[in-house]
Order: sequence, then structure tokens, then C-alpha cells
Amino acid sequence: MTSDDAAPAQNEPGADPWAPGRDEPARPAPRRRGLFLTAVILFSIGVVFTILAAVTPFLLGHDAPSVLYVAAMLFTPVGFLLGIAYAILGSRPRRM
Repeated sequence: MTSDDAAPAQNEPGADPWAPGRDEPARPAPRRRGLFLTAVILFSIGVVFTILAAVTPFLLGHDAPSVLYVAAMLFTPVGFLLGIAYAILGSRPRRM
């Protein structure tokens, strides 16, 4: 093993400033499960309404009710945007 293979010490310039110290326990990352679950549920509801709006004309023989189209246009993008917000907020480092 060479000196290049060894991990840098805590006070060396190459040390990772975000890594927990050897004497302090690692802190768990904050959870935003509520935002994730809300995004998944809203997006899933939107997909279900989209499928219903596409299948209804074949089942009923006439156009689908406007409520299906409006619900699909509301729930799907809102769930998608909340999923993007979850991904962005989850990737940010903690405030010190």
C-alpha cells in the first residue's frame, strides 16, 4: 500500500469537508416522504384519469365526459412537478 492509497486525514487539504468526523456519528438525511408520496399519488391519479378518458369512448360509444379530461390535465402535471420538486429538494446539501 502506498501513501496515495491511504485516505486523507481530517485536517488535510484533500479531506472531504462534508464527511462526518471520526468521533461524531453520521447524521441521517432529512426525509421528505410526504412530498414524494403526494407526488406519486397525484401522478397516479392523473394517469388513471388519462387511461379512463382514452378507453371511455370505446366502452360508451361516445365522447368521454369533460371531467375525465380536466382531471387528467390537472393531476398528471401537478404530480409530475411535485416529483421534480422532491428530486431538487432531496439533492441539496443540508444547511450548516
